Amino acid sequence: METTGDRIEQFKSEVTDLNLKTGNPSREKTLQTIGFVLMLVGIIGGIICYVGAKNASGDVGIAAAKIQEQIVFAIWFLILTVVGAAMFLRYALASFLRMWLLRQLYEGQANTDRIVDAVSKR
Repeated sequence: METTGDRIEQFKSEVTDLNLKTGNPSREKTLQTIGFVLMLVGIIGGIICYVGAKNASGDVGIAAAKIQEQIVFAIWFLILTVVGAAMFLRYALASFLRMWLLRQLYEGQANTDRIVDAVSKR
């Protein structure tokens, strides 16, 4: 009967033999971090735009122009926040789902081994 360590090594070698595209973990972690930073920059920039528009004063025409400028900046920061959130979620979920799939594969292999052992003992 195989030990757990032997099964793990066999599983690793079988996964390696499949030549699956596993991605570059350091690059994915970097892109996840960049997404998080973009999200933060967008949120902070939006808050700054809000405060700037709230404090716009002076002549009515000039104040309206300042507020419109702040609205444009706020829209760009909103876009930045959405793009950052999408990047962050994409790489965070990819990492999680990859680990979940490998766990499912390993548990399926272990269950198959148990069934084969039970049938062979009959």
